[in-house]
Amino acid sequence: MSYFEPKNSAEYLAKFAESQGKPILVYLTATWCGPCRMIAPVFTKASTENPNVVFIKVDVDNCGEVPIVASVSGVPCFYGYDRNGNVVDTFAGANKAKVEELAKKLNAL
Repeated sequence: MSYFEPKNSAEYLAKFAESQGKPILVYLTATWCGPCRMIAPVFTKASTENPNVVFIKVDVDNCGEVPIVASVSGVPCFYGYDRNGNVVDTFAGANKAKVEELAKKLNAL
């Protein structure tokens, strides 16, 4: 697997902290979400094609204490962070082109 899937908020926060210095793409998802299941293979493929990026797949039902999870009104949702942990881009929806574009943008940072 070329992405990290935390089991809880503590695992997410630890991985995010340890990944500082690299761009990060966070995918907020839920097992019950149809569009999330549709876009998951795109996220997985992007994670294998962009080696300079840390990919994190977050189930919102397992990681509810993560601040970005609390601020999201729907899934799927994507957050791209630069090497310093600043948000570069964010969007909601199962948009294949946007996932690929954001992954490439982060990989080039």
